[in-house]
Amino acid sequence: MKTIGQAINSRAAAGLLVPVLAGVTGTARAAAGGAGHGDPFAGILLELALLILAAMVGRWAAGRLGQPSVLGELLIGVLIGNVLYAAGGPLAILIMHADLAGNIVRGVWDSGLSVAEVARGFMTPGQLQAGSAGAAVLAVLTGEGAPRYLLMSYGLWVFSNLGVILLLFMVGLESRVEEMLQVGYRALAVAVVGIAIPFALGYGASRLFLPAREPAVDLFVGATLAATSVGITARVFKDLGRTRTREARLILGAAVIDDILGLIILAVVTGIVTRGALEWGEVARITLVSGLFFGLLVGLGGRFMPMLTGFAARIERQHLTLLFPLFVAFMVAWAANRIGLATIVGAFAAGLIVNEEHFAAHRGADPVPIRILAPLEALFAPVFFILMGMQVNLAAFLDPDTLGLAAALVVVATLGKAIAGMVAGPGVDRLSVGIGMVPRGEVGLIFVSIGKGLGVVSGQVFSAVVIMVIVTTLITPLGLRWSLGRRKRES
Repeated sequence: MKTIGQAINSRAAAGLLVPVLAGVTGTARAAAGGAGHGDPFAGILLELALLILAAMVGRWAAGRLGQPSVLGELLIGVLIGNVLYAAGGPLAILIMHADLAGNIVRGVWDSGLSVAEVARGFMTPGQLQAGSAGAAVLAVLTGEGAPRYLLMSYGLWVFSNLGVILLLFMVGLESRVEEMLQVGYRALAVAVVGIAIPFALGYGASRLFLPAREPAVDLFVGATLAATSVGITARVFKDLGRTRTREARLILGAAVIDDILGLIILAVVTGIVTRGALEWGEVARITLVSGLFFGLLVGLGGRFMPMLTGFAARIERQHLTLLFPLFVAFMVAWAANRIGLATIVGAFAAGLIVNEEHFAAHRGADPVPIRILAPLEALFAPVFFILMGMQVNLAAFLDPDTLGLAAALVVVATLGKAIAGMVAGPGVDRLSVGIGMVPRGEVGLIFVSIGKGLGVVSGQVFSAVVIMVIVTTLITPLGLRWSLGRRKRES
């Protein structure tokens, strides 16, 4: 059974197949730019340069309209992705249909067959007919420049994941364990309600709109709506300088609990679908391991960090504030993934145990790691949001049936998380907490992708869920900006 972390790792495996595909497609020379002596990394440099320019334009446009910069990055990604996709851009096709391309590449890795053979093995003739997404992806993966485009998409994937990990690590650095514990019970309440209500509403909406489908479809739709992606919300709070507010701490605390509960729900739903029964052992394992991970990290991490920082200072003093925090962030993110949690949750937890006091005692080291790491986050975090925008296929909004189901899912997805915000308790803006829990982002996509891989989720349901993820991702920056601004004006 796949967990969230394993699903993310499978994308990494797909990216490592560039040399394999170079041999399978017989286009190794194309990987060098087609000239025989070109640097294959040059295409990635061009890609990164254009992404930086796009992020600058998106931020500028958002600033002119008085909106958070993340919204500009998302929308510029939507624009670029759809324009290039409509023009038949090979890289845009791979990005738009990343799950389909990833399945083909993983199939090549596992079987040693050619790209065409793998595609024909899991796609129907209708899915491969001219004009279909399958045919478009297959044309790119068997074309002359296949390794080059795969290498560029892999580079984009690396930059994107590095960006969101740095973003959550920075948010963790700006938070304190004591502050998180102060909202612990409230965060637990928000997370539990934010899981239960959207799951029930999503299950009901699926039953209403898809009465002829198997109940397993409704379970996966409900599980997808229960998920929360904190990357968008964290960036909005950071843009507005509100990461130390009680609302931000509540949402971040709830997001950590949400990820654990999401894993449990995924284990339950997958067990019912594949075996017809609950896997209580897996549920217990996830709960125990996740609790131990955070308990030990937060409880013991703060005690050992001064000693570890002192050891690192003896090895590297000049760049201590840059290198050691990154080491901690990447190691904890990796460890979180090993137990099935999302890497971004691990990165946030790592930020909680790294404090400025650890560096102040070491002469020659800048005691403010946030100031040192901010340029890295500013460089890579926008790539994550632009990539999310580039995966938005506006053509999905044109199918009436899909659009009707998607509209229902958007309504119940937003309503469910808004209700969760109502249990946040006094002294906080409960509407802002609810809005901050709304985006599903990449977590929702991973959930529904697992359902699709099991053959439970159809193309129509998948498209509707993707639209729901898109809309909840795009409306959150606008909603939070309005909600937090409203409270500021009232006070």
